[in-house]
Amino acid sequence: MLMMAVVDLSVLDLSERETREKLSLWDRRSDAMAPLTERQTDSILEIRAAAENLPIPAELPIEDLCSLTSRSLCAPLTAMVPASTEDILLKGFQSLGLENERIETAQQFFSWFSKLQTQMDQDEGAKHRQTRDHLSGFQEQCDAILADVNTALQHLDSLQKQYLFVSTKTGTLHEACEQLLKEQSELVDLAESIQQKLSYFNELENINTKLNSPTLSVNSEGFIPMLSKLDDCVEYVSSHPNFKDYPVYLVKFKQCLSKAMQLMKTHTVNTLQNLTSQLTKRDPAGVPIVDNAFTLYYVKFRASAPKVRTLIEQIEQRSEKIPEYQQLLGEIHQCYLEQRDQLLSPSITSTITDLTTQNNKDHCALVRSGCAFMAHVCQDEHQLYNEFFSKPTAKLDELLEKLCLSLYDVLRPLIIHFIHLETLSELCGILKNEMIEDHVQNNGQTHCEAAQGCCNIF
Repeated sequence: MLMMAVVDLSVLDLSERETREKLSLWDRRSDAMAPLTERQTDSILEIRAAAENLPIPAELPIEDLCSLTSRSLCAPLTAMVPASTEDILLKGFQSLGLENERIETAQQFFSWFSKLQTQMDQDEGAKHRQTRDHLSGFQEQCDAILADVNTALQHLDSLQKQYLFVSTKTGTLHEACEQLLKEQSELVDLAESIQQKLSYFNELENINTKLNSPTLSVNSEGFIPMLSKLDDCVEYVSSHPNFKDYPVYLVKFKQCLSKAMQLMKTHTVNTLQNLTSQLTKRDPAGVPIVDNAFTLYYVKFRASAPKVRTLIEQIEQRSEKIPEYQQLLGEIHQCYLEQRDQLLSPSITSTITDLTTQNNKDHCALVRSGCAFMAHVCQDEHQLYNEFFSKPTAKLDELLEKLCLSLYDVLRPLIIHFIHLETLSELCGILKNEMIEDHVQNNGQTHCEAAQGCCNIF
C-alpha cells in the first residue's frame, strides 16, 4: 500500500512537472506554441493590475490574513478586518441561523452538517428549480398555444371545406342563374315576337269599331293612319298562310278594307256629283263655255280638289300593290270623267254651233277658231285633272277625243263639199302649221287629243 502511494505521488509529481513544462511553452518569447497578439497581452496586463488592487473580503477569517503575502496586504486593512474571531464566527452562525444552537457532540455536528449540506443543495438547486418551473410554465403555455393553433387549423380546414362547398354551390347557382337569364331572354324575345304577330290580329277589333262608328269621317286625322294599319294587317296576314286562322282573319280584314274603300269612294263620288249638280242647277240652259268656263266649270272644281286630293293620293300610292285600290282608282277616274263629260259636252256642242253660225261664210276662220277652242279645252282639262290626280290615265285621252269629235262632226261635212283647191290648201296649212305644229308641238301632251282631231280632219 505504501509503495503504491509512493508510486502514485511520483507519477503525480511527474505529470505536474510535465504539465508545467508544457504550459511554459505556450507563452515563451521565442517560438511560442500559442503566441498572443499585442491587444491580448495588453488585456492580460490590465486584468493583472486590477487583480492586485482587489479589497480583502470582510468575511475572511483573521487567521487567513497571515497567509497573505506582503504584496497582497499593501492596501489599508483598518476598515475591512473585523474586531475579533468571535465576531466573525457569530456573523457566520447568524447567516446560517444557528446563533441559538450549540454543537457539543459529533452527532450534532454531523446532523448540522447534513442539514447545512441539504440547505446548500436546496439553495443551489433553487435557481434550477425556478428555471425548471419557468420552463414548465412556458412549455404549458406553448402546449396551450399549440393546442389553440391545432384547433385554429382544424377550424381553418373546416372553413376551407365550407368555402369550397359554398364556392361550388355558388358556381352552380351562378351557372343556373345565367341559364335562367338566357332562357328568360329567349322567352322575352319569343313573347315580343308573339305579341308583334298578335298585334296585327288584335287590330281587327279596333279597326272594325272605327269603321262602324257613325262619327267616322274620311277627312278626320285618324282615318289615314287607320287605313295604313289596315293595309299592313292585310299584307301581313296574306304573307302568312300557314297561320291557323289565316282564312278567317283574311276575310275579315278584306271586309274592313272594302268598307274603308267604300267610304273613300262614296266621299269622292259624292263630292264630284255635288259639284256637277251645283253647276248644272246654276246653268240649266247650258251657257256657252267661252263666256263663263273658268267660273262655272274650272274654278269650282279647282276649289274642291283639295277636299279629295289627299284621299286620291292614298289610293294612288296603294294601287300598284293592292288590286282593290287599283279597281277603286279606276272607278274614281270613271266617275270624274263622267262628270266632266256631263258638264262639257253640251257646252262644247253649243259653242261649236255658235262658231259655225258666226263663221258660216269664212270656213278658214271657223277651222282656226274651232281648233283653237278645242286645244284650249284640252289644255284646261289636263290642268284640272292634275289638280285631282297625280297619275295619268288613258280614259282622259278617250274623253278628250270624244269631245273633239264634236268639232270633227261639224267640220267634216263642210270640208267635203269644198271644190276650191285654194280654200282646201289654206285649210290644210291652218291645220298643219297653226294647229299641229304650233299648238301641239309647243304644248306637248296637253294638246295631243286636239292634234288627233286635226289629223282626222286633215
